[in-house]
Amino acid sequence: MDESLIGIIVAAGCGLLCAGLGAYMVVTGNPSLLHSYHYATTPLADRPALARESGAGLIVTGVGCALMGLSDFFGVWAGVAGIVLLVAGIAINLISIIRHNGSLFSFPSSEEKAHGGRGLHIGLNTGGGVVLGAIIGLVCIVPGVYMIATGDVSLLHSYHYEHIAAADLPAFSLIEGLSMIGLGIGLAICFAAGGRMTMRPIPLWAKVLMVVGGIIWGASLIALIVAIPTFGGSLS
Repeated sequence: MDESLIGIIVAAGCGLLCAGLGAYMVVTGNPSLLHSYHYATTPLADRPALARESGAGLIVTGVGCALMGLSDFFGVWAGVAGIVLLVAGIAINLISIIRHNGSLFSFPSSEEKAHGGRGLHIGLNTGGGVVLGAIIGLVCIVPGVYMIATGDVSLLHSYHYEHIAAADLPAFSLIEGLSMIGLGIGLAICFAAGGRMTMRPIPLWAKVLMVVGGIIWGASLIALIVAIPTFGGSLS
């Protein structure tokens, strides 16, 4: 079986799975397909709304996954549209959880609940979020700096750049490198803010940082993907 056909089947399957799970949540209003900590602190009356909003996000994510994998069939810009929808679907899910007082990482302990989410582990959660964010951020930032400094894009899959003209590679490596750095910064901000997302009520600054980090991450991911077909590369 041709590799591209296998890719199309896998992408379509992943898309249908995500969209199907999302449709179930929209129809039933049941959030139990989410991790329990996403809705453990959500009031019972709000859980159907959380399920429907998160389900809508999953449907959008599923369509995005399918389009990304079907770019060889529908054209490269279907892949670009897919990544935009994928990012949008993830954003819808995260925003709905935060909006309905859920937790993005883990539910608070009984002590934290009793004290409005300000338990003894908040400092540890915050420190852990910062450390984990720094580590994950560096995983993206270091390759990005390398690509900018050397003009070498070999860290990417070869099919992403093998058809790009040699004269365009320096500009391509600059954009890809900056996008990787943006991905790392966005993830680092999200994880740093995530350490405080277990507090109840969630501090406003943590929500703002989470949104800012998500925007930076999403914009960087879109830029990274869009640059590939723009310079003549292939997404798959």
